[in-house]
Amino acid sequence: MFSLFGLLGLTAITTATPTAQSHSPSHDCTNLPHPHLPGAEILSVTGTELINFTVPAVPPLLNENIADINVCAVTVTLTHIDTTHTDTQPNDTVTIQIWLPLKSHSQWNSRFIGVGGSAWAAGIPPLTIAPYAAHRGFAAAATDAGLTPGPNGDILDPSPWALHPDGSINEVLLGNFASRSVHDLAVVGKAVTEAYYGRPPKYAYWEGCSTGGRQGLVAAQRYPGDFDGIVAGAPAGYWTRYVMAELWPQVVMNEEGYYPSKCEWDAVRRDVVEVCDGLDGVVDGVVGDLGACEKVYRPERTLPGKRVVCEEDGTEVVLSERLARMAERIWQGPTGASGSPLWYGLTLGAPLDSLAGTVPVNESSTDRVGAPFPVARDWTRFWVTQNPSFDFSTLDSAGLRDLFAQSVAKFESVIDSSEPDLSRFHRAGGKLLVWHGEADHIIFPQDSIRYHQEVQKAAGSKKSVDEFFRLFVAPGVDHCALGSIDGAGPTDALAAVIDWVEKDKAPRELPAATLPTAKNQFTRKLCAYPLVARYDGKGDPAKAESYNCVAQSTCA
Repeated sequence: MFSLFGLLGLTAITTATPTAQSHSPSHDCTNLPHPHLPGAEILSVTGTELINFTVPAVPPLLNENIADINVCAVTVTLTHIDTTHTDTQPNDTVTIQIWLPLKSHSQWNSRFIGVGGSAWAAGIPPLTIAPYAAHRGFAAAATDAGLTPGPNGDILDPSPWALHPDGSINEVLLGNFASRSVHDLAVVGKAVTEAYYGRPPKYAYWEGCSTGGRQGLVAAQRYPGDFDGIVAGAPAGYWTRYVMAELWPQVVMNEEGYYPSKCEWDAVRRDVVEVCDGLDGVVDGVVGDLGACEKVYRPERTLPGKRVVCEEDGTEVVLSERLARMAERIWQGPTGASGSPLWYGLTLGAPLDSLAGTVPVNESSTDRVGAPFPVARDWTRFWVTQNPSFDFSTLDSAGLRDLFAQSVAKFESVIDSSEPDLSRFHRAGGKLLVWHGEADHIIFPQDSIRYHQEVQKAAGSKKSVDEFFRLFVAPGVDHCALGSIDGAGPTDALAAVIDWVEKDKAPRELPAATLPTAKNQFTRKLCAYPLVARYDGKGDPAKAESYNCVAQSTCA
């Protein structure tokens, strides 16, 4: 999902406007030429001036109205004509939207930015591009990749485009979603920007989280010259693996024969926080030292027999030994036939109810059944098995291992963005900033740590990697800092990348803050991995300046 954490700090980065070096004839908003995109036919280009326009809030994608927008809103439609795929039904119609600050208002900062999508959406314009174009000066673009969302614009429903009527996979649209649309956006967006202003962007950036983060990695790996700087939040890089691992909590519930309510799972998370909160030296409602928590927390010691009153309906439940055992298995993650880890599990302190989702059997029943997370559910149904009626209620460990193997074998080369060789991106002068919530309840933060380690191995040294790639892990932060729990997410990751690209100022730490809705309000600094922030024992523990970045081995 897309988070406004990446947008809140943008006002600080638009004061110093770079100047472009080359010029070409500019065009009116309503008379823009067709851009050239190899392998595609441009069907239409339409531009409309929006004056004092408002984009209404649609939480959590856009948490506040964006008003007083003055842009040239351009819509480009295209279709691909290449024959490199094996799909026998290749037609697609892709829409790219580009919002350009009006020339008459002199608002453009000479920067272009591509904005990523969420779940099954490659982009969600205008919601995601409006904050960049309004008052902040970016020429901002997003693409739908030719994908039709589910009813009422549901981006968690890929059923309208996943399969052809004959049940075969729509390879063209999967390819668009996986990678091609990112490059299309860059080429078309920058061309339209140049046509309107009469000069190309001085710098090009990308920002996105979740699917948008994966798209950022795609750009760095497959299209290294498209963007100068990339912010990839909670990237879904190991798609074929992590999506299947999202089914592990459902397998645990099936094998244990018990389907806990959200109330029970929330109680488990609170118990973790109660035990582990102060291990980092500060009591703030956050598991700030995950490594220490993993060493001391044992659910079987604190959960069984605990009585909890559920906020939803006021009922009281008694937590069981079985619940403790299930939580432990979920945290451990799925395993292979030999018992070795297959992939990661949720981290201690992350919400459990999204991946271990359950629903009542019916309105009058207290019995519950599993409810797989939609992305994992539909990836399995439409792509891995090509069986929209696949039954998850009997899925066990052996079955998950089989699905895992199929997912990787069939689609790793198509949709994964886990290539560790970023030498082309490095040579092009690109800068990559990845951030990940350590309590992410959708995409495991271990994925991003693994990727950073693999890139470092490929590059040969940490020093080499530090020249172009920095990772920041945010303790107590959920998926894309959506705010279901109260950690401090980054407030200006894009500003850090801009300074890195334009001033050669590599980020050592990122400012972070809790959302206004958080129970405990505080600021923090996020440290470049593998360093972590620790309280200095002297200042105000609610303020970032009271923390230092230190090696984990030196932490108390």
